[in-house]
Amino acid sequence: MPLHQRGTTVTTRLLSAFLLLLSSFCSAANLAIIIDDIGNSEHDFQALKLPSEVAFSLLPFTPQALTIGQQAWAQNRDMLLHIPMEAVANNEFLGPGALRANMSEQELKHKLEQAIVALPFIQGINNHMGSKLTTMAEQMRWTMETLRHHELFFLDSRTSKNTLAESTAQSLGVPVLRRHIFLDNLRSRAAIEKQFNLALKLASSGRDVVIIGHPYPETLSFLQQRLNQPIAPVNLVNITELMPLAEAAIAKAANESGSEAVN
Repeated sequence: MPLHQRGTTVTTRLLSAFLLLLSSFCSAANLAIIIDDIGNSEHDFQALKLPSEVAFSLLPFTPQALTIGQQAWAQNRDMLLHIPMEAVANNEFLGPGALRANMSEQELKHKLEQAIVALPFIQGINNHMGSKLTTMAEQMRWTMETLRHHELFFLDSRTSKNTLAESTAQSLGVPVLRRHIFLDNLRSRAAIEKQFNLALKLASSGRDVVIIGHPYPETLSFLQQRLNQPIAPVNLVNITELMPLAEAAIAKAANESGSEAVN
């Protein structure tokens, strides 16, 4: 049994996911929030005060990632591996465990395997930077093959409009979601609130919305206050509760592909 499964909790999550999928046919007003870049700073522990529906994406081999991950696990919080990937501006510091464009298939898969094993409580991964690597077909195929082996999903942070990550994942049967809103590209409270309200508006129109934010003091302060207030009719959900919809998209794509082959 994969380490990311949690005994009876898995059954509870599956039931919740089924109910979410059932309700989505009527009104799919669901919001998932992920806090990226967790692990470099002791300040990141403050994110543990957020509601447990808010997922963490942990930077591999950083000083606090494992300890925060263990505490988040105790909160039954969803977690991702925030794997550094090469950006267009490849002089940017990516941090340890980075996947680079000049790596061979063996090198890239080995690096990714090391990062996955180092954080055994994750359910998926998303890209840190990656505006170059996510546009490269072979590298994305190697990435998704590794995720498929470990039964992990992929969240495309969409740092490039030319990303191939989502389509590659679907073609290989890897559940995949995409980021819709970056919460805090601008760190003022007014800007963060504007982005959050945009996400609520999108979700209220009947679509699942995925927000990515960062453990900035401004972001954590805003979310701690805002998530203590009603956000109805939008539901705050765990990121893994959106998986049935991602898996349904894979099945639909496979069926369409099969139909084209017959025709």
